[in-house]
Amino acid sequence: MKSSAIERHDASRPLKMKLTVMALAGAGLLSSASIRAQDAQAIANKAEAAEAAAPMNAVVVTGVRRAAQSAQAIKKNSDEVIDSIVAEEAGKFPDKNVAEVLGRVTGVQIRRSGGEASDIIIRGLPGLTTLLNGREIYTSNNRNLHLADIPTTMLQRVDVYKTQGAEMVEGGTAGVIDVRTSRPFDFKGFSASLAGRVENRDKVNTNDPNVSGMVSNRWKGTYGEMGALLGLSYQKGHYQDEVTWNSPPSNTVPSDPTITGPVDLGHTNTRGERKRLSANWALQWRPVREVELYAEGWSTRIDHDRQSQFFIGTLMLPAYQTQYTLFPGTRQIDSATSTGDLFALSSNQTPREDSESHQGAIGARWDVTPSLRVTSEFSRVSSHWKQKFPIMEMNAHPRTITGQTYVNGGARFDYPGYDMMDPNNYSLGALIDNWADSRGQSNDWRADATYDFGDEKLFREVSVGVRVAQRKAAYQHESQNFLANPGNLPAVSAIPGLTCPSLPMAGDYGMKQWLVVCDQYQHANIDAIRKMYGRNGQTAPDPYSMYGNNEDTSALYGKTRFGFNAGPVRVEGTAGVRVVKTELDVNGYSLIDGQQVAVNRKTSDTDVLPNLTLKTYFTDKLIGRINASKSIQRPAFADFNPGISLGATPDGLGIYGGNGGNPDLKPITGKNADVALEWYFAPTGSLTATVFKHKFENYIVRSLALETINGNQYRMDRPRNLNDGQLEGIEIGYRQFYDFLPGWLSGFGLEANYTYMKGHLVDGGKEVPFAGMSKNAYNVNVLYERGPWSGRVAYNYRSKFVDTFNYRTIAAPIGPIDLIVDPIETIDASISYKINDRMGITLDVENLADRTYNDYHGIPSNPRDIRRYDRVIGLSLRWKL
Repeated sequence: MKSSAIERHDASRPLKMKLTVMALAGAGLLSSASIRAQDAQAIANKAEAAEAAAPMNAVVVTGVRRAAQSAQAIKKNSDEVIDSIVAEEAGKFPDKNVAEVLGRVTGVQIRRSGGEASDIIIRGLPGLTTLLNGREIYTSNNRNLHLADIPTTMLQRVDVYKTQGAEMVEGGTAGVIDVRTSRPFDFKGFSASLAGRVENRDKVNTNDPNVSGMVSNRWKGTYGEMGALLGLSYQKGHYQDEVTWNSPPSNTVPSDPTITGPVDLGHTNTRGERKRLSANWALQWRPVREVELYAEGWSTRIDHDRQSQFFIGTLMLPAYQTQYTLFPGTRQIDSATSTGDLFALSSNQTPREDSESHQGAIGARWDVTPSLRVTSEFSRVSSHWKQKFPIMEMNAHPRTITGQTYVNGGARFDYPGYDMMDPNNYSLGALIDNWADSRGQSNDWRADATYDFGDEKLFREVSVGVRVAQRKAAYQHESQNFLANPGNLPAVSAIPGLTCPSLPMAGDYGMKQWLVVCDQYQHANIDAIRKMYGRNGQTAPDPYSMYGNNEDTSALYGKTRFGFNAGPVRVEGTAGVRVVKTELDVNGYSLIDGQQVAVNRKTSDTDVLPNLTLKTYFTDKLIGRINASKSIQRPAFADFNPGISLGATPDGLGIYGGNGGNPDLKPITGKNADVALEWYFAPTGSLTATVFKHKFENYIVRSLALETINGNQYRMDRPRNLNDGQLEGIEIGYRQFYDFLPGWLSGFGLEANYTYMKGHLVDGGKEVPFAGMSKNAYNVNVLYERGPWSGRVAYNYRSKFVDTFNYRTIAAPIGPIDLIVDPIETIDASISYKINDRMGITLDVENLADRTYNDYHGIPSNPRDIRRYDRVIGLSLRWKL
């Protein structure tokens, strides 16, 4: 077996080397998926022997420090620009799911809603690929997985790649998130853990259980070494989001077109219940040291029921009698009182969603010779999502409304003298009868071979590989979902069990409650409700919503690892290229000259994706990197749908709404460059800086544009390719434990990172920033670990950003208007106590400062939303063998 540069470099530091090797083995940098023909277990055994011979007073790190040390080792030894979060012990993270974990990673930004982290972007961009143990994973017809669906109790670690090697699955112009679960050979022998958690959410006022467990064992027998692992997780969570909002500014005073204000004000309260059941399993068999076979899988099922209780109050219309005031020195409406036949709508949107996702894989590693390693793997993914989504509306009939358009970042309105809790003050409105269904499945096979020439050669390693994948995605939703009041519906008060009080508003925004059609009533009586509106049963699918896409990809890569000395400076690097052929078969329906026409598009593209990395060891602790690569991001399957959906009712300007796909979309191409300087001054101490630049072609944005269809004007929402764009910035990261401080102060540590970004897209010859990109973002994570106590306080900040450009295509002189989100700040905290070596307890708080989310139409005094979320307090108990 040839010695590696890593082994020679760290031989004098047995404990550090052991942790480094363990981290690398888990990272796949020294595993069957790697391109190093090196046996990680053999190196680990040498490290254990060296550690056993070390002095008895040698420091052994555990818990938070060990997790930080492992993450740092992965970053230092990787060829790519990467950041990792590693479990403190088997399945122990300070967050509940992968999406929450990622909020602490340099360059990663998340948004929380619906009771958990949702949108995830890397370096200001949403174009990411999700992998599970290095394999492509997704939800139904999407390109990636909803990462909140993976509980942290199953994790070994999470890797965020900002650059990609030739051996990695293509996709992700922003980056790649690889979620790694444990295998039985990760443990020395038998291991088991059980965790229970209860969490309280203040706005929804519930106490919800979370339970998880894992058992793993490995043993030797006549036929070699074997291992088995099984993990289970159950999560139940309620949540409540509260929103008060304004509609976009409009000319609300016909006699004076210079005056602007919102037409509508409103409230939205959302309450949901989410149940997740997840499982992962793994089998490993090593009949001889040179051969290993494995099988592993992951499954999750999510039941998600929610209701969004809307109230829409029209404040100003030409038909109303209105008195108003303006903000001093402006032409904006401050407050108004209107009388007349007012429009006031209560709407309860009640989706119920069920989804299942499964991934299974079998694979093998064979060390043919000490220098040649061959691996192969087959995996299959299947996913299904379905939704039933009725909406029932009621109209109230007040005669007076009072409103203020800007109070503490939101709107305030009320109806003097009108009881919104009296069912006699409502009449039934429309029924919107929605349903949807999507499916996805894929088969994926890959094979890789690596030959190690030895570290004394210029070209030290060559690897080649092939991957073939077949992917299917399908989607459909209801037709003719809108059913108006037929005119003969019974009175609201005459239907037993129809109405419920809305969720009360926690903030002071005027009207605190109103009546809604109960969510339970809608689902329990949906067939009777349909008959009441003149319909029998669920409608057939809308042909313009239906699509079935088949995508076949075949990829071949070659990569070499090289190294040399430039005087006293050691230089290592890789050069590789991945060639990918993508064949897409798109099937759907489109509306052409008023006729339904079947559409089939077949395309074939070949992309050549080169990659070059250079890694310079100025000293043992100071490393420089240069990475250059080309990447692609394929459009979402739904974006290819040739079908369109056209609204039936025009707005006040006579323009209809509509949306659809674009079967002519091209994949996004990114040309990327990263330059980094990294100083590793301690096993858990580092200061790093990375300058990055991306240039894009065919960047995809979903935007509104006016189109004429069948003689009518439609404001069409479609995905579109833009010619080009670029993004550049810098990331700075710092990590250190202050072990040199005296006494209890030596328990403190700090992780901090900062990201600055700037960039633009070219849209119609005009430069516009990327939607969702904050110029500045940073995290400060104060850590403490000493004796049985550990804790953290995590602060996250991102500066303001544009959510939507040219929001609702508002015409001049008021528009165009961008929807802008105020800076977002979050604070989370936790404290843990280790009762003994097998048991520990943790208290954590999410949303400690009770944050608000504010966005506005162009200027802060034209707000759209102010949103409030639950504060979550969790108590966890962990037990392990």
